Amino acid sequence: MKKNFYAAAIVTISAFACAIPVQAQISDLEIHCVPKRIDTSMKKASDGGANRTDEHWVYDISIENNTFKDLTGLEVRYAIFLTREKLGQKAATAPDQQKGSFTIDVLRSHDKRAFTTDPVELKKSNLVGNWIYPSGAKPNAQDALAGLAMRVYQNGQVIAEFANPSNLAHEKWE
Repeated sequence: MKKNFYAAAIVTISAFACAIPVQAQISDLEIHCVPKRIDTSMKKASDGGANRTDEHWVYDISIENNTFKDLTGLEVRYAIFLTREKLGQKAATAPDQQKGSFTIDVLRSHDKRAFTTDPVELKKSNLVGNWIYPSGAKPNAQDALAGLAMRVYQNGQVIAEFANPSNLAHEKWE
């Protein structure tokens, strides 16, 4: 009688455990990102003025489920960190962010998904010829990518965080 009670209890607990939604842990996801330039356009100034280059960049992101269970209802939020310079100004670079998100309905066990962020525009400018700013401002200005930070949510809870470079994990962005 005692043996049957334990067997029934184990079956009941197992059935109950399978009904609980799977909640991922921070180490359950492997995340990688790579910046990629998608296009460039250049406007050359005639005699005098400034050349200008506009580039559009994205991050290619891959997320891999390292668990033995499917993960459902994932929301990925990210922030691309940039520095912006203005031609003709003495001010230091200004930090900027572009935020975005995407959802993953189901990420199967040991499956990998790849996504691309929304593009960001980076501008480069430089004075042409012997032109200078009388104020002593920079004759060149160049925006730059500073990195990417990401959070993966499941049922409203953060289950994974990622930052490249890692110091961006401490930046405020939401």
